[in-house]
This record gives sequence, C-alpha cells and structure tokens, in this order.
Amino acid sequence: MSTSASPLSLQHPDHLGRVHFEWTADRFQHAIEFGAERIACRIGADGAAWPDSPPIQQLSIESIEGREVALGVGCAGTSHWSLSVEPTADGFRFDWACRVKETPQQLGTRYDGAAAIEIVPDDQSTVVVDDGSKRIQPSGPIASVGTFRWCYTVRAAS
Repeated sequence: MSTSASPLSLQHPDHLGRVHFEWTADRFQHAIEFGAERIACRIGADGAAWPDSPPIQQLSIESIEGREVALGVGCAGTSHWSLSVEPTADGFRFDWACRVKETPQQLGTRYDGAAAIEIVPDDQSTVVVDDGSKRIQPSGPIASVGTFRWCYTVRAAS
C-alpha cells in the first residue's frame, strides 16, 4: 500500500488509457485519461466527513489473475471507503463502497472535465449532472446506516 507522494498509474492493457493517482493533501486524487481527453475527481476539503469524492488514503496496484488492478481504502469522519479499479474491454470499471455509522450527507464520486469521456453507471448507481460536474452515486435513498455501493465504467465517448 502507498501513502507516499509518488504518483501511481493503472495502465489499460490495450493502451486505451490510464487512471492516474496522485497524493494530494491527505488522500489520493485520481484522473482518467484517454488520449488527450481527461477527467479528474473532485476531492473536496481536507477533513470533511462527507467529501465530494471518497478519501482514499492507502492505494496499491496489484496483479490479480494476470491483470493489474488498483485497490484502495480510506476513511473520513466515522465512515470507511474502499475502491477497486479494473480494466474492461473499452475502459475502466470503478467499484466503490462506503460503510457508514450515521446517515450520510452525500455519497458518490464527482468528476470535472471532458465531455469526450463517457461514464456508464451500473444498475445500482446513477449519474447526476450539476454545477458543471458529474456525480456518480448509489441509486435509491441514502437515509440509513450500513454499506452503500456505486459502480460505473469510464470509457472514451463514441
């Protein structure tokens, strides 16, 4: 696991793009690149209990079944987040989870950036567009405690 200032990158095995992680303040921030197109997550303020994007503080690139994947964990307030990122045929699949002990003010991952990158949520997630950004969050109500999950694929727009 890494909490160093050294950047980490998950390269697509077919050289379609990469997910670049960089240590910023107290967590990793990530950006997704396909050629010249790039979107970056919005990490929010240091110390916020409910940041704009999950606070990943430990991150590693691992080989699982011959494929490289990014695995991360972090915490803020009384909540704990986890992340896995894996290459797909045409991009990257992100799988986030958050274990909460109190009703969240917000959950999800927020991106600023290029319209030429497509975010496709799975059945348990939704995309909300506001203030020039896209937020991927769990579908349904977030009015309880427990574990919430949101997943999506990011790929170059066709």
